[in-house]
Amino acid sequence: MRLVRIYQHTEPKHDMDISQAGFHPDVLVLYNEMGIIDLSDGSISRTELHRLIRILRLKQNCGVNMAGAAIIVDLLDRIEDLQDELRQVHQRGI
Repeated sequence: MRLVRIYQHTEPKHDMDISQAGFHPDVLVLYNEMGIIDLSDGSISRTELHRLIRILRLKQNCGVNMAGAAIIVDLLDRIEDLQDELRQVHQRGI
């Protein structure tokens, strides 16, 4: 088993046209219909684009299917949010 770290860098929440996202628009529409990403009015947010890239890396590097990779990314995001909350609680000394 190979451990793969997947990082998400925070960028401005700027939407881009799906034709500029680096993926075929039909593929993005399919992923949207599957519930893997959210598209709005023919555009994709940078957050959703980074989410898709993380999912595809998991799929390619770890051999999980798209649904499994999407669940893993959701769980990783939840863990990161909980770690941030815990860090804030510790900083406040509560």
